[in-house]
Amino acid sequence: MITRFSTDLKEQNVYANGFELATIMGLDRDENGNRVYDYPDDKEVFVATIKNPVLVTDIYKISKFKPTTRDTLVKLLESPIKVTEYNGVRLVFEQRKYKSVWGPNIDTLLFCRALNKLDKKTFQNKSLIEIGPGSGFISKYLLEKFPGIKSITLVDLNPKAIESSGDNIKDPRATFVCGDAIKYIHDKKFDILICNPPYIPRQESINDNPYEGVGLINYLIVDSEEILNPGGFIVSNLSSLSDTDVRSVIKEVGTREITLDKMTVPLKVCNVLNNKNWMKYLIKNGLRKSYKNGYEYYQMISIVKITPKF
Repeated sequence: MITRFSTDLKEQNVYANGFELATIMGLDRDENGNRVYDYPDDKEVFVATIKNPVLVTDIYKISKFKPTTRDTLVKLLESPIKVTEYNGVRLVFEQRKYKSVWGPNIDTLLFCRALNKLDKKTFQNKSLIEIGPGSGFISKYLLEKFPGIKSITLVDLNPKAIESSGDNIKDPRATFVCGDAIKYIHDKKFDILICNPPYIPRQESINDNPYEGVGLINYLIVDSEEILNPGGFIVSNLSSLSDTDVRSVIKEVGTREITLDKMTVPLKVCNVLNNKNWMKYLIKNGLRKSYKNGYEYYQMISIVKITPKF
């Protein structure tokens, strides 16, 4: 399954490819009538276009297609290997191989769309670090689309995230580190810090788990002058659900914030939605139920550039 997004993120085009052509798309005979069981992975057939996507997997929008297209899309979602493409950058992701790692989500692609708005010269001969790269899509995008980057270090606690990133990024400028990013950056400096962190606030998460809720991004903002070289900056993802927490830290520290891009998206994180205490905390802090287009809760995702006052 290939999911190809337009550069402006207004279209999500879905294709079947490889063995799916024989097992799902009905192309199981060649021109001579011989049985075909498989095709090369670069052989693809268009299936459907989803307009104005707000999720990479939008079950509600899929349900609105005609039955055959709907069922084809659902069947493709069962495929073990999924390919995500944005602006010519391609990442192959196998969920069963990279267990507990999230593949590219809509916030990943929004992050890349936001990066497009930065001057590419800003990245020339610069050292970058991405904390929590997950699948590795953002770092791969940076290396392919921003020429002149000197180096990029990807740090993640999850060894499967490092494995996915390493499998998809073969650029010699990339270094992969499995471990605690906070400890890793303690005595190091970088020019640009990239972080698409957990952005849904959770009660007491800062004390319980600094990588959950908004603890990580708050830590990075507070220590930004220690982490970054003069003139450096952070690009990060913020949620409207954490506005109060994070922006109070930004104000307190005195960093400058510029919003590069934003999108309103459904809150579709089952681990949050099914956690009664977590939801109770979010509702207490302003989350409101507003049913629209098949989803009950929404948040505004913003990609921001944060610059310390060196």
